[in-house]
Amino acid sequence: MARDVGAGGELASDEGAGGANAGVTVATSDAKGFTGKLWFWLPWPLLVVADLWSKSAIFALLERDAVARGFAHLPESHRPPLVVFDGALHFELVSWGNTGTIWGLGQNATIPLIVLRCCAVVGLFWFLRNTKRAARLQQFVLGLILAGALGNLYDNFVRDDRSVRDFLHFTGTWPFQWDFPAFNVADSCITVGAIGLFLLLWRDDRKPKAAPVS
Repeated sequence: MARDVGAGGELASDEGAGGANAGVTVATSDAKGFTGKLWFWLPWPLLVVADLWSKSAIFALLERDAVARGFAHLPESHRPPLVVFDGALHFELVSWGNTGTIWGLGQNATIPLIVLRCCAVVGLFWFLRNTKRAARLQQFVLGLILAGALGNLYDNFVRDDRSVRDFLHFTGTWPFQWDFPAFNVADSCITVGAIGLFLLLWRDDRKPKAAPVS
């Protein structure tokens, strides 16, 4: 009889240990801070490198093309583009500098925009610190936004006119005539990351809230 009680005690002890381990797992996945969030830390440096390399490579290509065609004397933004393909969808490489923000807005507000971008980077790290370790997708989209912000800030600080290098330009005639603003890899990272973050926060907001434990 005493042996059975002992076995029961061992079972209870095992259950208690299991509960403690589960508690540790939950606590770890909910932990806040900067460690254990590789889905944020690994992608963004590679994306920054990809953005800066693509800007440098395409602008160098367009410089050689301008020399070959006799347009090297013109400012970068006034040189004819290099057409990649034409038709209902037209794609060309350009060497444009954007001193504003998306859609060419704020061309005369370059310095305030640089300050806002720096504040946004600080805000991203605050957001990351409060993101759970288990929220890998949220970490990833935050990394996308950071990569885009740093890639464009590099241009703001290094280029003489503080402009951001844009080189991808799409236009089309179907289903109507349209002209999409020129952009770069950093812009794509920011756009995808911002949309992804919005959808994740919207999804979390729609989840039923757990009832408080009385």
